[in-house]
Amino acid sequence: MSKFERQLLSPEADAAVYAHTLSDTPPDQWELLTKHLEEVATLCSTHAATFNAAAWGRIAGHCHDLGKASAQFQAYLHASNRDAENAGEESPSGSRVDHSTFGARYIDSALPTPFGRMLAFCIAGHHAGLADALPTDDVSSRRTLSSRLNPAAIQIPHVDDPPQLTITPLSLPPLKADRGERAFALAFFTRMLFSCLIDADRTCTEAFCDPDKAKERALPRPSLHELKVHLDAYLDTLQQTASVTTVNEQRRSILAQCLEVASGEPGFYSLQVPTGGGKTLSSLAFALHHAGERTRRVVVAIPFTSIIEQTADTYRKALGTYAELGIVEHHTNLQPERATRANQFAAENWDAPLIVTTNVQLFESLFAAATTPCRKLHRLANSIIILDEAQTLPIDLLTPTLRALQELVRNYGCTVVLCTATQPALEHRSDFSIGLKDVKPIIADPGQLFAALRRVTVEHVGFFADDALATRLVSQAQALCIVNTRKHAARLFDLVEEKTEASSVFHLSTLMCGAHRRKALQQIRERLKAKLPCRVVSTQLIEAGVDIDVPVVYRAAAGFDSIAQAAGRCNREGLAPMGTTYVFDTEELPRSGLLRQGADTAKELWYFYRDPLAPEAVEEYFRLLYWKKSDDWDKHGVMKCMSLDRNRPRELYFQFRKIEEEYRLIRDKEMPILIPYDTVARNLIYELENPLVEYVPTRKLQPYLVSVPEASLRKLQTDGAVRLHESGVWILLREDLYAQQKGLIT
Repeated sequence: MSKFERQLLSPEADAAVYAHTLSDTPPDQWELLTKHLEEVATLCSTHAATFNAAAWGRIAGHCHDLGKASAQFQAYLHASNRDAENAGEESPSGSRVDHSTFGARYIDSALPTPFGRMLAFCIAGHHAGLADALPTDDVSSRRTLSSRLNPAAIQIPHVDDPPQLTITPLSLPPLKADRGERAFALAFFTRMLFSCLIDADRTCTEAFCDPDKAKERALPRPSLHELKVHLDAYLDTLQQTASVTTVNEQRRSILAQCLEVASGEPGFYSLQVPTGGGKTLSSLAFALHHAGERTRRVVVAIPFTSIIEQTADTYRKALGTYAELGIVEHHTNLQPERATRANQFAAENWDAPLIVTTNVQLFESLFAAATTPCRKLHRLANSIIILDEAQTLPIDLLTPTLRALQELVRNYGCTVVLCTATQPALEHRSDFSIGLKDVKPIIADPGQLFAALRRVTVEHVGFFADDALATRLVSQAQALCIVNTRKHAARLFDLVEEKTEASSVFHLSTLMCGAHRRKALQQIRERLKAKLPCRVVSTQLIEAGVDIDVPVVYRAAAGFDSIAQAAGRCNREGLAPMGTTYVFDTEELPRSGLLRQGADTAKELWYFYRDPLAPEAVEEYFRLLYWKKSDDWDKHGVMKCMSLDRNRPRELYFQFRKIEEEYRLIRDKEMPILIPYDTVARNLIYELENPLVEYVPTRKLQPYLVSVPEASLRKLQTDGAVRLHESGVWILLREDLYAQQKGLIT
């Protein structure tokens, strides 16, 4: 037994080696390092066992904090505790001591193979995040794994007589990877293992340092089977009470087909259902019936933050009492500038049976290097992932995105359901080589279904100036107009309001906080149901899943998929023989990105296809938009950041930080502003700024957040209209800058 190991096992306070301290307690109540290492190793092994990597998890857990045994780190702990005792709070003394590099060097030396290097990535990054393998410039060199593993480059505290741990012989799980994909598979595996270590370390640390929070986290949650039973009962009641219409008959058929196909094997499935076909609950029913003994959770990813609340509300209504602990919403816009305790509390690890999140949260986490977004990744193994409006994935990241989905299905036991209200756009074909293979359709005859649910005609009516468009909207008793920008929506709303009674005109955009939008939608639905005049001017946020039914829709020129979504708000319940959607040209084009590309592609096709909802028109649209853009599929070079060198197999070229930097679904950074919209919001702001209130849950803030471009925020800051809170959220100080009809005035 080495001196190090004898110290770890010694019960005497002056010889013991600690992992964590507690303020206002003597050292004999602190946590021994040997206890922490064993607990993290056990939990990390359990997490990694879900993808057949238990031995990897145990080694990572045993080695991650070995550097804490150095004399420098132990002195740091004692000094920190003395400072905390004197100050009456946690207040570490001096600079922090690097304790993670030692464990990385230890395992890299003990396992002189690519396996040791993969573990070193995880251990070295368990506080600072995954590093790049090699530097790209002089500034980044000290942050790379190659530098941290090189004693000549970076000196770290020395551990006397380090332990001779028994390293279990490792073998990779049987990762399936086509030629040229092995580097991606190994980098993905490394990130999944990293996730296991981060979650295990934080969970075990929390259990010792904050047992009350640990108990709260450990509350028993309902099983997927319990959710299934409750959802089935709810859907039965819904069907029995629904009126007999063509639309409802088709919804019954869609649900029946979902339940029938649910008995299939894990893999890729497509659910091609027109807007208004009941996709939200039918896809959840498929997932809960598809879940097997190994299935751990269902993750629903939605492209737009603005409609997540509605989807979650639909699930809550369907799942009743199970919803409180059964559903986790993860769509915060908060990006803390420093890791306050409140921010750490707000971080989710997706330990729940049903997760409702955004595409940004899901996919950017799959390519993240930072610890907080990576923590939840291992929870995806053996899960069912529902991608709502799957065709909205950005073209410039298609290759890495589709490769990640393939990895989850091939090697991590996942099922992925591609939901779309148009034709599938992501499946493999001769001119789309990166597309997903072996996708099983849930709907047997989508063409027949789309024909049966056709409730609207689409007409292209040319250019409309705003004043003429406003006059036309006022001439309709009930109408919806969808435009491409928030600025255009605000301007058009003002014109319509000038021409008719204000009570009949409504505005919807993401400049309104979620609570405001929810209130407006409730008023809109009430007026539509009561047959009262109702004119709605909205941005495209209303197109994805917002359940309203109007007889006439006007849509500013956009992609055929956006037009199909807009048409789905028209005559949604089929109460009229046929509704009409008018597509008009305008000077206000969608902002750059997928929406602009879609609009440009549709503009080319209007000369050849007068009906943008026709199957042949939609197919040609996706052929031009997705399948013929091979030069853009990995525009930012994400895949180039992962490679293997046959001559130097240990030198894994995994540029994790560069990957995180380049893989961004939203390129224009937006900042969250907390709006004092009502009494509840004002009380939350008071609690947030009250030092006596320890923690305000992020989920309580979300209904009152509005995100704006960074340039707009800086203008508000210059004008003294906002103030930054330590949580990373900006607080609106001037209530006069929030209009009760249109939201935030930027």
